[in-house]
Amino acid sequence: MTNGWSGKILRVNLTAGTSSVEDSSKYYDYIGGTGFGDRIMYEEVPVGTKPFDEANKIIAAVGPNTGSSAPCSGRTTFTSLSTFTKGNMVVNSHMGGELAVMLKYAGYDAVIVEGKAEAPVYIKIKDDEVSIESAADLWGKSTRETAVKIQEKDGRGFTVVACGPAGENLVNLSCIINAANHSAGAGIGAIFGSKNLKAIAVYGTGAVHVADPKEIMKLNNYVMSDLMGSNNNHVVPSTERPWAEYYDPDSRWTGRPGLTWGAAEGGPVDTGDSEPGEINKFGYRCQKAFKDFGPESEKYTVKMTGCTSCPIRCSATVYLPELEKEGYVAAVSNTCMPNFMWAKIMKSYKDYVDEGDGKFYCNVAALSTADDLGLWDNYGELPNTVAYFMKNDLLKEILPKEEYDSLLWDKYEAGDPAFIKDIMTRIATKQGELSHLGDGAYYVNERYKDLLGGKYLNAVEMSIWSPLGWSKHHGNECNAQVGALTNIFFNRDCMCHTIVNAWGSGLPYDIKKSILEERFGEGCLDQPKNYTPMNEAKAKFAKFGVVRQTLHDSFTLCNWVWPMTFSPRKDRNYKGDLSVEAQYMTAITGEEWTEESLDFAAERVLQLQRAMSVMWMGTKDMRKEHDCVTDWPFDMEPDFKAFEEGTIKMDRDDMQLAYTMLYKEMGWDEKLGCPTRETLEKFGLNDVADKLASMNLLP
Repeated sequence: MTNGWSGKILRVNLTAGTSSVEDSSKYYDYIGGTGFGDRIMYEEVPVGTKPFDEANKIIAAVGPNTGSSAPCSGRTTFTSLSTFTKGNMVVNSHMGGELAVMLKYAGYDAVIVEGKAEAPVYIKIKDDEVSIESAADLWGKSTRETAVKIQEKDGRGFTVVACGPAGENLVNLSCIINAANHSAGAGIGAIFGSKNLKAIAVYGTGAVHVADPKEIMKLNNYVMSDLMGSNNNHVVPSTERPWAEYYDPDSRWTGRPGLTWGAAEGGPVDTGDSEPGEINKFGYRCQKAFKDFGPESEKYTVKMTGCTSCPIRCSATVYLPELEKEGYVAAVSNTCMPNFMWAKIMKSYKDYVDEGDGKFYCNVAALSTADDLGLWDNYGELPNTVAYFMKNDLLKEILPKEEYDSLLWDKYEAGDPAFIKDIMTRIATKQGELSHLGDGAYYVNERYKDLLGGKYLNAVEMSIWSPLGWSKHHGNECNAQVGALTNIFFNRDCMCHTIVNAWGSGLPYDIKKSILEERFGEGCLDQPKNYTPMNEAKAKFAKFGVVRQTLHDSFTLCNWVWPMTFSPRKDRNYKGDLSVEAQYMTAITGEEWTEESLDFAAERVLQLQRAMSVMWMGTKDMRKEHDCVTDWPFDMEPDFKAFEEGTIKMDRDDMQLAYTMLYKEMGWDEKLGCPTRETLEKFGLNDVADKLASMNLLP
């Protein structure tokens, strides 16, 4: 046992039916989480392995900060191979909920799952007692049913992470879920299914050892009193408040007097005011149901919930009894795309209780169904694909007449969400040709290429960033080239909130500009829809974004809140503190860490990731083969030219310059975008450089 890390990795071999414990200290240079997962994949999974091959592995990993009580530290990273993009490269998926802390309490920094069971199983972990249990009675059940049945058998204290029917049926766009609604996507559900692994159940009774508990408590109070805002670290309220100098209607700091959790046990709870410094009112700041679903959701809101160690409580829990009558799980929670994406495939919505509440009910019904099935939306790509095929009358083209006619068109005409449930179920159980819409955008485009004629991947409404098949996740709308550049790193939607949290914090532009330029240089931040050509300051800002994201996903911390770039406090001139992660690392481990040394360790992980992508793609020319962008960011808004006020349209030549500047910042070959030997050796990745050289993949 060392401070922060547990010192142990659990390895479970499903083929042999065995488990063993190994020393995790050899991976400490990679921090944890993403870093552990990537390094283990690099060492143990041969280049060219396919996602459903027995040789592929699943690594679930946490970090030294997990379980330390630091705000928003309850994250787990799963690492495996992508099921849904060209090249099937290494990807990370990230999960909140309860799993991370429970793994740490059980005494593990990571769990490696390898091999394939002969029949359905689940892994049961109770501290150092590990067993592989039959899941024959769980196969085919929903994620929620699976968790309940395991807890009824093994004890309510177990945290269960499970795949649903989508994972069992090897649907590319599938996820795993713990604590009813916290998901990890990127096809990890299908990797579970390919190994006949239904679930992992964990119960830990141990503790997390830290070097300086008093300093950690001091840091917790400092972060919550002086630095942290609300979800996305929005540091101003959404409405005018007497204590606030600024407000922003787009802020997720929605709590205010008169806005309630209307369905709270014991009667409505007024969210009231939570002024900066009032730690005990922190959980009322974010009324996310109101933000996502609209005013009609207020009377159905039970509470805000969230992950272990998180004061933000950004996940909206709503209860809609009318849906229970129609066979849905009517009490659901979520915080992101499933809250508001699926209803777009409908042309109308039937009302349930009040006039105009149909869209709200429709989205909640779809959310309930997706979580049950373990169906992943890929940051909106799956509902966008279904909507695109319906809007353009393409279902008639791809489906046999009998299958097309069997869709619940009467429910569609009636605005009944049962139409969406049926679509989802067919995809999750691989029924008919329709199910291929769950293969992922790249494979959908390949399957129907002649029919789609290049329009599908390049459609603005699809928001597909890469021709390799991943979606935009805060791109050119978020500080132009800076947001765009973050989308080239992770072989999936980048999930990088470092930039959008700063860009969208709610503070006036001049304040944000002053604080950010102090760190990254003049010109790093543009006015919304008034973008300027690429410059070196933007490259530095983009690099910072992905380095901090990688740090957070390794440490672990929630990148939807961290880093603390800004503060809600006027007496700090709204300036945050970007050294806090290093202060935590020092207090946890007892070793001296600086902001620079911790960022360096995080960048080591990024450099390894890039090298692995080069290996898996088998090319040095990452600029041309990996970092390419679909056409829509450059062809959108045809009445505008790039850089005109009022548009987010990008310029192709300028984007190529952006790549060159970013490659320089990363120490990559400025023409090709691949790591150089010098850079890899700078980060202690000499063996990686040697392997690239042996594959003729060094520039």
